[in-house]
Amino acid sequence: AFSVVSKLLSQRKLDLLDELVSAEVLQVLKEKISLLPDNHRDALAADIDAIMYTTEGDVRIYYDDDGRKFVSILMRFWYLNGANLPDEVPGETKVFQIVFGDESTKEKRRLLTANYEFQREFTEGAKPDWTITRIEHPRLLE
Repeated sequence: AFSVVSKLLSQRKLDLLDELVSAEVLQVLKEKISLLPDNHRDALAADIDAIMYTTEGDVRIYYDDDGRKFVSILMRFWYLNGANLPDEVPGETKVFQIVFGDESTKEKRRLLTANYEFQREFTEGAKPDWTITRIEHPRLLE
C-alpha cells in the first residue's frame, strides 16, 4: 500500500486515493502536493524494490463513543529514491552512489523516510478495509 500510494502522490493522481486514504488526509494532501516542486514530488515515490526497511512505530486498539473497535498501526519506511534533491536537504540520510557499467555513469540514490498510519475498524460486521489516516514524508511534504 505504501508503494502504491507514494507513487500516486508523486504522479498527482489524488483522485485514485479516495478508497485508500481518509478524506481529511486527502484534503490536506491536495493542498500540499499542488505546492511541491517537481523534484520533491518525484522523491515521494517509493518503488516496492527500493524499500530498504520497515518498522511499526505505534500500534493502538481503541473504541469510539459508539462502541466501535478500531486498530491503528503507524509504520515507518526507509526507501531509496533517485530524485534530484539538493545536497543540503535536511532530514534525509546518506547519499549513495551506485555505479552501473563504467565509472563515468553514476546514479545518486538517497535513503528517505516516510510515516504512514493505517486504520481499520474491527467491529463485527464492519468492512475489512484498511484506510491510511496519516501520511508524512519529512522535509518533502510539509
